[in-house]
Amino acid sequence: MSTSSKTDVARRPGGRTADVTERVNRAIVDLLIKGGPEACTFSAVAEIAGIERSTLYRRFPDRWEAIIETLLERARMDVMPDLGASFAEDLTSVLGKLVETLKSPYGPALLKVAAELRLRADSEDTRAYFDVRMAQLEPMFEAAITRGELPADVDREGLFTAAAGPIYFRLFIAGRQVDEDFIHSIVSKVCWFYCSPSAAAKVSLPARMA
Repeated sequence: MSTSSKTDVARRPGGRTADVTERVNRAIVDLLIKGGPEACTFSAVAEIAGIERSTLYRRFPDRWEAIIETLLERARMDVMPDLGASFAEDLTSVLGKLVETLKSPYGPALLKVAAELRLRADSEDTRAYFDVRMAQLEPMFEAAITRGELPADVDREGLFTAAAGPIYFRLFIAGRQVDEDFIHSIVSKVCWFYCSPSAAAKVSLPARMA
């Protein structure tokens, strides 16, 4: 089943109210945080959400469809930081919000789902989540292009991967903290590589990196 058709199933809940959808989403997130994907059975979700299991079966073919749609809906609802005066400022804000999310109980739960999807070879679903995130970053990229900080044909996915990748590695592989200096060093390197010379020259490195 394609991602678009899965989304249609969840968005047309057979006459059910938005309140039911919200309770289902909250239940799934709660179960993901407490027990991972394996805890998100239809029985557990229905009990926490206060609905019948038949409601879930009418909406989703299986629990993975429900998990994926919940994560996509949560991603769609996330509010990106307001735009600032420069691309460096905007990227710093976006990475700060990413760190905040990953350090919350929801962060590790999200990574567990991503890991399971990779094992299941459900790359389409992983891609759908990333597509939502990239769509949310469109205003940041467009503003930077308008200001002349980034070329119109900039590799947006490559840039964001270069910026976000070190944060995931540091938190979940190296097991170290991410502070403001670390974020600033990422932004500095990304700007020096992707931005116009005039824009990159305005980004200073932390004192210990200069």
